[in-house]
Amino acid sequence: MRSQIERYEKLGLRDSLPKIYRYPIACKEIGLILREAYIQSPKNLQSIIFHDTLAAFRLLPQIQTQSAVSAVHFLLQSVEAALPKQKRNMAVKEFKLAMVAHKRRSKLHHQEEKDSFQLPHDVLVHIFSFLDMQSLVSVGLVCWSWNLAANDNHLWELQYVVLYGNAAKQELIKQFEGQDKRHLQDPIDTRTITDWKEAVNGAYTECIF
Repeated sequence: MRSQIERYEKLGLRDSLPKIYRYPIACKEIGLILREAYIQSPKNLQSIIFHDTLAAFRLLPQIQTQSAVSAVHFLLQSVEAALPKQKRNMAVKEFKLAMVAHKRRSKLHHQEEKDSFQLPHDVLVHIFSFLDMQSLVSVGLVCWSWNLAANDNHLWELQYVVLYGNAAKQELIKQFEGQDKRHLQDPIDTRTITDWKEAVNGAYTECIF
């Protein structure tokens, strides 16, 4: 019996659940164990598996990915197929609570994204042009639209010249403020352009990106 518990614990499923990229895999592995080995397992191991199942449901609201939702539904199906009635009811209750919390967090996230779009891209870029380097990095973590604006190539060009002299900075600010706003409204694909952020990163290695 002890060897079965040790083999289960070596899978590291409990440690994998809080990790966003491991959570879906861990849920599916627990689901497969429920379907294929739960009934034949000793009671001590059944208890461990059951508590890991509850933990998986409770962690769902923190993960917020579609793959996590799919995996937890698979786990629910395994629960309904393998667990005795009392434990099944407890697990299903945890699943329902987790889904409510997940939907609430997801709705809040989408509302935050919606609110951020009330400021046009060019306005965000203009506001961010007054920030120092560390602040610019920080605002880029707020939401998708702020991240897009904070990665505007012109902003990082401004940051680059800060490292090499005020005269160059003043000249670039004049050029920046005189640009056509229609150009600033165009979304910037930082995956394909030559990015001044990379130049700053290379010139100022103490900055965290």
